[in-house]
Amino acid sequence: MSQKPSFFQKKYSPTATRRYYGKIATDFVQPNLADIQIRSYQTFLDHDLENLIAAYFPIKSPNDRYTINFKGLRRTAPERNEAQSRSESKTYEIGIYADLELIDSATGTIKKPRKSKKNSATSSVDGVFLTNLPLITRDGVFIVNGIEKFVIAQITRSPGIYMLTKSQLKLSSSRKRVQEGYVCEVLPANGSVMLIYISNKKKIEDAFVQILLRDAVREGAKIFPITTLLKAFGMSGKEILKVFKNNEFITRSLEAEVYNAKDFLNNVDPEIKNLLREFRDGKTDLRRKGIASDQKIRSLVSDYVLLEKEHKALSEAKPNDPKVGQLEADMDELMDKIITERAAKHIVHELSISLRGLENTDECPENSYHALLCSRFFRQRRYNLSAAGRYKVSRKLRITERIYQKTLACDLHLKNGELLLKKGTLLVKEEIDKIKQAAQNNQIDFVQKIKLTTDGSAVNLSPESLLYESLDVYVNNDNFDVSVPVVGIHNDNDLNKAITLSDFIASISYVINIPSAIGKYDDIDHLGNKRVKLINELISSRLESGITRMERFLKEKLTIADGVNRGQQINEEGQVIEQAEKKELTIKSLINSKPIQIVIRDFFNTHQLTQFLDHQNPLSELSNKRRISAMGPGGISREDPNLDIRDVHYSQYGRICPIETPEGMNIGLIMSLASFAKIDENGFLMAPYRKIKNGVITDEVEYLTALREDEHIIAEISSLVNIDENNKILDKEIIGRYRSMQGLYDPSKIDYIDVAPHQVVSIGSSLIPFLENDDSARALMGTNMQRQAYPLIKPYAPVVGTGQEYKIARDSGLTMLAPCSGTVKYVDNSKITIESDSGEQHTLDLIKFERSNQNTCYNHVPLVEKGQRVTKDEVIADGPAVNKSELSLGQNVLVAFTTWNGYNYEDAIVISERLVKDDVLTSLTINEYVAQCLSTKNGDEQITRDIPNVSDANKRYLDENGIIMVGAEVKEGDVLVGKVSPKGQVEVSPEEKLFKAIFPESVQNVRDSSLKLPHGGDGIVSCVKRFSIANGNELNDGVIEMIKVYVVQKRKIQIGDKLAGRHGNKGVISKVVPVADMPHLEDGTPVDILLNPLGVPSRMNIGQIFEMHLGYAAHNLAKRMLISACFDDKKAQALSTEINQPQYKLDRLITGLKAQITNRGLKDEQAALAQLNNGDIALVLKEIGMSFDDLHFKVATPIFQGVNFQDLQDIMDEAGLKPAETHGKFKLIDGRTGLPFEKPISLGIMYIMKLNHMVDDKIHARAVGPYSKITQQPLGGKSQNGGQRFGEMEVWALEAYGAAYNLQELLTIKSDDVQGRNKAYAAIVKGAAFPEPGIPESFKLLTKELQGLALSVSFIYDDNTQQDSNNVSILQADGEQDDLFNDFEFDTEGY
Repeated sequence: MSQKPSFFQKKYSPTATRRYYGKIATDFVQPNLADIQIRSYQTFLDHDLENLIAAYFPIKSPNDRYTINFKGLRRTAPERNEAQSRSESKTYEIGIYADLELIDSATGTIKKPRKSKKNSATSSVDGVFLTNLPLITRDGVFIVNGIEKFVIAQITRSPGIYMLTKSQLKLSSSRKRVQEGYVCEVLPANGSVMLIYISNKKKIEDAFVQILLRDAVREGAKIFPITTLLKAFGMSGKEILKVFKNNEFITRSLEAEVYNAKDFLNNVDPEIKNLLREFRDGKTDLRRKGIASDQKIRSLVSDYVLLEKEHKALSEAKPNDPKVGQLEADMDELMDKIITERAAKHIVHELSISLRGLENTDECPENSYHALLCSRFFRQRRYNLSAAGRYKVSRKLRITERIYQKTLACDLHLKNGELLLKKGTLLVKEEIDKIKQAAQNNQIDFVQKIKLTTDGSAVNLSPESLLYESLDVYVNNDNFDVSVPVVGIHNDNDLNKAITLSDFIASISYVINIPSAIGKYDDIDHLGNKRVKLINELISSRLESGITRMERFLKEKLTIADGVNRGQQINEEGQVIEQAEKKELTIKSLINSKPIQIVIRDFFNTHQLTQFLDHQNPLSELSNKRRISAMGPGGISREDPNLDIRDVHYSQYGRICPIETPEGMNIGLIMSLASFAKIDENGFLMAPYRKIKNGVITDEVEYLTALREDEHIIAEISSLVNIDENNKILDKEIIGRYRSMQGLYDPSKIDYIDVAPHQVVSIGSSLIPFLENDDSARALMGTNMQRQAYPLIKPYAPVVGTGQEYKIARDSGLTMLAPCSGTVKYVDNSKITIESDSGEQHTLDLIKFERSNQNTCYNHVPLVEKGQRVTKDEVIADGPAVNKSELSLGQNVLVAFTTWNGYNYEDAIVISERLVKDDVLTSLTINEYVAQCLSTKNGDEQITRDIPNVSDANKRYLDENGIIMVGAEVKEGDVLVGKVSPKGQVEVSPEEKLFKAIFPESVQNVRDSSLKLPHGGDGIVSCVKRFSIANGNELNDGVIEMIKVYVVQKRKIQIGDKLAGRHGNKGVISKVVPVADMPHLEDGTPVDILLNPLGVPSRMNIGQIFEMHLGYAAHNLAKRMLISACFDDKKAQALSTEINQPQYKLDRLITGLKAQITNRGLKDEQAALAQLNNGDIALVLKEIGMSFDDLHFKVATPIFQGVNFQDLQDIMDEAGLKPAETHGKFKLIDGRTGLPFEKPISLGIMYIMKLNHMVDDKIHARAVGPYSKITQQPLGGKSQNGGQRFGEMEVWALEAYGAAYNLQELLTIKSDDVQGRNKAYAAIVKGAAFPEPGIPESFKLLTKELQGLALSVSFIYDDNTQQDSNNVSILQADGEQDDLFNDFEFDTEGY
């Protein structure tokens, strides 16, 4: 890593070279921008899918006769490739088969499924077919029903344990429940949220610890003292007090509950009292009565009564016998077991936990409430923290994370007896590191084990899960009177994804220590507390529900099979014998994989995070793949008003872009990954940093999560940091950050430094030059509008770039990359053949004029020539919006900031007619129209040219089959595909039967159902695709044939189109001015675009001004270098690299310019520079087929480290612009008058993009169209050929002007006066005068609504007579209406 003082020529590819102005050079290799989801889905296919299914097996029948084992998965190859899937509207997918075996323990037979043949006549696979699974392409997308889709990553709160404040606590999305005081939230990946909190009391001295649990049916929540739950888990009251060292909160919790050993038997529980009375009366048969789950309590109480009798007898006979004390201890132990079972029963009933779990011996090995409760909480399948949650819990609940700057209240020894730390030691970083090291080596003596009243292994409590660490510290470092125990989990639990009893103990300790300022609250907006769910996790969670349903169906079938195949039969002696099998079972008859198939189909079609891929341009597609959303299942709603969730957090530095986010209701909820961000195996976002050792920046790069970053001081990489040739920092103090604080730090205390200045922003934001000079709101707009840029037919890379253009174009997936290093053997417009170094040939098919999801045109243009040497992953063909392997979203045009007759008022834009004539901002739009030939109940539809009632003129472009010909220019209403549909069965008169018998072909009982071009679809037919069942194509049910017609529209720039720069400067074209009328420079160069100068100061996006000046300097520098090359052969040889043009073209250009110089008699370089203008160079360029855009000298100014003010002055001086004199302003001459403007005007080259908000898609007018059924008013919207609403405010405007007749016409015959508009139509046809408007239909509705409100509506005439509205006909009589059309005559010729 080193600093560069000025600039150098940086070669990004053989066709892309820029003058690089970055002040900081680094050899850090940026990761592939699009492979995050690809690697995630590959992990799902290779590991997660098989592990997910294997977790449900083996599955056994209730009596263990049948067992189904899972042996693995098999995959089939895709039946069609990516291109075929897109063309045929099919899914690019593979088949998933499960290798299962059925074991019958009664007969010892093992059955396996036979080979399956699924949708393929040639391939056969061993196993049971589960589902078809869409396969991800090399570009990271899924092709579902021919449409490219993508699954957005979701960012959610990570599972774990959190200490929350009142404002942060949220129990569920539908119901909020807030507890005052100190709250610990246990958030699992699978299971219900739990809250452990100190109860809300007026005095803290009266508070105790409680827990809130959701019931099993998720309809409510129950609250228990925390000690009740601990006792239900198997801890005795004494053990609880021992663990927490008689903590006052725990003591009061024990006092507040009912399950205390002192008065439990006699005074509290009626059930236990009744059992005691019955057993004391000698009714021992009660042990076997009642439900099975209660037998454990009965048995324990019975044993207690026996011990009680034995103790009573022995104490009366031998009161001093030692056995008396032993019996008392046994009675206490048995009492603790009774309390455990009774407390567990209470919680099970309160939480509505089903007792069916006791039937599953795998989940609940012991038939007791205690075992059922433990299986509910301590089994991974029931209550899962996930790997990320376990990582968070282990980090949160360790002792060493909570004792910083506390004083040790006891001596701390190693296991060998050696003193590690003595009492009274202040625990700072060095001491805590000693404790960590000793704990990792298992040398420290503060690990203890929870003692249970039951056998822990019998209820899913392993010995490792009962280990905890305990250390006493003083509450106050200045007063050593009060100490508290800090209880934490032990390291051995790190691999356990289920919650453990030691986790509960440590969480309770955290809660009761928070009032003593031991521990800290969590910031739930911190990225260390959030994780990203990639596609493997999203699809696994949905797939799990499908597998669960399949498992339930399978168990039901096995249960039925047990009953059928193991019936009972009685022999002559009355003994029961087994009956022979009645039915043979097979795996295929047992497995119903429909639930899995439904889940997969729904995920890729209706899931909230599965979206159509944004195909607007390469940047929009790549940004779509790097987007993360906080919405989705289990996420945040867009209606959530919480601003903290949407705000930028300091932990997002280098992980989430602070700029790129939508502007609407989704602001802050949809985000974009930063340029270098990665995601670790637990889903936490990571940012790269270089390691600093003793003030020296090393080449070692580490990716840190947000939590790890909080432990270090990190410096910002900047040109202000001075380093020597050995990368040692020379400054005494440099700017660094520690968590959310910034300050000056000694370099020796700095741990890491950024790898690059632009690592903080996304790829979209990193494309904006001079981003640091733009207001953040305008930078956001600029970033978002780049994704809306429409690909142009002549794209050019920006003159002023940032150096990221090549990387984004290469990783977007829309350019063609070389699959290997080798030599190009063949090139044409449709394919490229490369021969690798090993002699293997690779043929790559290019995309030619294909339609994208956004109706843009995808087209590949080869960059290589035959015989050219290429390297692996080199760009060999440009895609849409790519020019010479660089992202090219717009055009470099000459822009001036000045007014022009008010036409650029309020951000409106005035453009030159040159942009229209030369197709500078012209784009292609491809629309797809589909015609389906269906099989109906009346017969099959037919594709034909013989269409009833359609003239030959309207069928002139149809071929003999009735399908439009490629190349035809079609207009609105033209037939694209001729199709007829059979009419329904009707009664035929004898005359018609006779007519059909005489002329069988002339009378067809069909109707016209042809596909016609809709309004606004004018264009040229570019492609026609025909699919038919007869040709072997797979079509949807009921479809015989399908024809796709693609119509291309060439859209030139026009008034109403939207243009934008990269700095949030946007506007709509208001005027297209002839080139001659546009302002021009003194040498005659006309300006292309005129912008309003008032659009800059208030918007504070000064970056566009810097870009304009730098672009103009680069433009003039190319001109000067070209003229200089005419006088210096060495400069001519170097020019090819600097301008990115082939040498043979430049040789022809220089030869032509030399001829111009000679003809003018120019003898030296200075004279040529002064007298040769752009027009002279343009003539030579035109002769060799080039334009000025091909001559641009390109520069790269990376954000936060690029061109500064001095650099800009230097390059302007180099280009001969004399910034000290001109200040970037030049004399402009009005093209209409030939007079110069009063003042010099700022102008230069700016990169302008054409956005997808085009007037052709928006402008709409209605003459005749559909009406609403109820109100009879015209429908609204362009898609329904609706009209424009003349609303209340528009009515006010006409009322203000007194335009009564205009208003009457608008409100009657142009709206809902049904009779009036019919009369008006008749008058137009007849050429008669317009009739008087009638009564609107809405008036009729009003009268009916008033009558619906029980109001009497009457009409009052001029003579004061009154008549009820029900007796008055508002509408015209039918006879009058029929008379209107009696005189109409229609020309039926041709129909």
